[in-house]
Amino acid sequence: MNEKRWLISFILILLTLILTMDIIALLTYFFAKAYLYFIRNIPVEISLFELVRILKGASLVGIIVGIGCWYISFKKY
Repeated sequence: MNEKRWLISFILILLTLILTMDIIALLTYFFAKAYLYFIRNIPVEISLFELVRILKGASLVGIIVGIGCWYISFKKY
């Protein structure tokens, strides 16, 4: 695999998985808040600090999974 293709595949896999993990984390957060509001009658308090923590954690997991997926695909070549 040449240098340019290696770098492009690494960046694309990494960006895709970071964005996907962020979207999944935010959807889970908002569905949990909606469940607590509608089913348990707990008032909704959306904190910016919580959202930043969730996005940082999901981005870190996306980076780890992205590197792992890239390594597996690189190992095939």
